[in-house]
Amino acid sequence: MSSELRVDRILPVDGVPTGGGGGIIQIKQALKTDAFSTSSTSFTDITGLSVTLTPKFSTSKVFISFDIATGHTASSQQSIQLVRQVGGSDTIINACAYDSSTSMFYVDAADSYETWDRNHVTYQCIDSPATTSAVNYRLRTYIYSNSQTQYVNRCHNSANVTGSSTLTVMEISA
Repeated sequence: MSSELRVDRILPVDGVPTGGGGGIIQIKQALKTDAFSTSSTSFTDITGLSVTLTPKFSTSKVFISFDIATGHTASSQQSIQLVRQVGGSDTIINACAYDSSTSMFYVDAADSYETWDRNHVTYQCIDSPATTSAVNYRLRTYIYSNSQTQYVNRCHNSANVTGSSTLTVMEISA
């Protein structure tokens, strides 16, 4: 005979410190193993890098981590943006002031040798969505010049998929 134990959260043996939290409630991940490309000069969702999580508690925090394998044509710049959507309303997460507060990352290619490169953009942050409604986290990108192309999971000079990208979200008890 088998048995099953289910809990909403697990506390350390000595309990959670006063005002503390930190127990993992749930984890969701998107793994992208195919290639993506865009020449758009406005933000475009990176297909396959979207995760929906429904927090169990409105006080929960959400730990977000992503790693994107990118490539692009020479002498081009690209931006990557993390977006939270609740009930149809988008919020940009952790934008930087460099790009008019619209993107988190700015990647630059300066010479033709970089068309063979594939860079990794990695990031981690903690979000406080303050809801128990479904929360969608997704990654968007654009390239600064419409005569250039940005890629995910491949470099410019080869159509072969040479990497994978992930977006992971974890609900953490507050």
